[in-house]
Amino acid sequence: MFAVGQIPEGVQSTSFGFFLLFFYNQVLGLSGFLASLAIVIALLVDAVSDPVIGSWSDGIRHRWGRRHPFMYAAAAPFAICFYFLFSPPAGLTETQVFIWLVVFSVLTRTTQSVYSIPHTSLTAELSTDYHERTLLSSLRSLLQSVGTLMVFLIGLQIFFGATPEYPNGQLNPAAYPRFAGMFSVVIFVGVLLTAYGTHSHIPYLPQANPNGHRFSLQQVMREASMAFGLRSFKAVVLTAVLFGMTMGMVSALSIYLGTLYFQFSLELIGLSFPASVLGSFLGAGLAAPLGRIFQEKKTLLMGGLIWYAVWNTLPIILSLLGLFPKPGDPLLFYLVMTSNAICSMGIGVLTVMIGSMIADITDQHEEKHGSRSEGIYYAASSFAAKAIGGFGIVISGVVVDLAGIQRNATVETINPESLRTLAMAMGPGVLIMIGVTVVAASFYDLSRAEHRRVRAAILNES
Repeated sequence: MFAVGQIPEGVQSTSFGFFLLFFYNQVLGLSGFLASLAIVIALLVDAVSDPVIGSWSDGIRHRWGRRHPFMYAAAAPFAICFYFLFSPPAGLTETQVFIWLVVFSVLTRTTQSVYSIPHTSLTAELSTDYHERTLLSSLRSLLQSVGTLMVFLIGLQIFFGATPEYPNGQLNPAAYPRFAGMFSVVIFVGVLLTAYGTHSHIPYLPQANPNGHRFSLQQVMREASMAFGLRSFKAVVLTAVLFGMTMGMVSALSIYLGTLYFQFSLELIGLSFPASVLGSFLGAGLAAPLGRIFQEKKTLLMGGLIWYAVWNTLPIILSLLGLFPKPGDPLLFYLVMTSNAICSMGIGVLTVMIGSMIADITDQHEEKHGSRSEGIYYAASSFAAKAIGGFGIVISGVVVDLAGIQRNATVETINPESLRTLAMAMGPGVLIMIGVTVVAASFYDLSRAEHRRVRAAILNES
């Protein structure tokens, strides 16, 4: 039931990453620059609200513990704001569309944080075992893949099907409110299920120190400063943010790449994504057994990044070199789909590792400072995860504008040079971004042996 709570996260992150930029840019006519600016504003709000929510949940004293009051309270607002994000009123000017995007991006992401930060903090609280935390993080990733798969299967196959008026169903503005309505219900039910399903464990979870500091912005700043004083935490956060930027760009531009560069139909694209989700699902499932073979979590994290980069960019780079089947060749789709499924295994592994590493870092914090502060650490994790639908969309909007991809672009109308710019960003550009991310991950220094020492020191002190 703890892992079920990751389904709403999968729904939200996939909808943001895959549909949001396309909807506001191609359907509503908002420029790539303004769409990017709206997301930057939402990210700035996240940078303040996420640590505040994390610190608040760390210190709250309630008969339902530290985490569950927030999870219950967020269910309805999170679902409602998600619905309105994809359901702006008809007839808005571009400025009004921009304002609508800013307001509901901020509200959706903030209400998501109120739920997700306490929820993911339970990863560190439900177990203190080095390998069992990897298992918990793996289960979360598996269920997030279910949420992602639901969006692709139901979204593309049911809500965005072709009609006589809209052969490309994703250009149909009437489809988005129906899509958002259904998945707002999925979000609401998923949040309540995980809160209720873990409710019986509240007496056994760490509680707030009754003599601890009262919540204040000064306390938030102090705790954030302590967290970033740990080298391992800085390395994980930087890695997660850099990877989130890359994934966000790939997710937002994949619809452009698939329909315009590789010239796949929307139905074929809809078939390819379940294969990618299955790859991520397999990677997450393999993370726990691989963690017992490769004892250091950093090794698996870096390996997952490299695996993702190579297989994700291989079809694009070979295409740019003229060594890949041309658009229209039936073999092209199957090669791209297979490559995407294989690369997604790396996503599954590295996502599990990041969650498990942060759980271990909270022990390092407890040894050094004598208190449990899971919320402030998972707030940084939440912010990094939002980079998938944040920084990535910013980069994507810039790429769309630089490439000169016009509104309602088709294979017949797009400039070939625009396609080359798009492919360069999605091929060599992604390789460079992942290379930088691997360097950041190499600075993580909390080994298995060191974590064992930290746990022993905590037990001796208690």
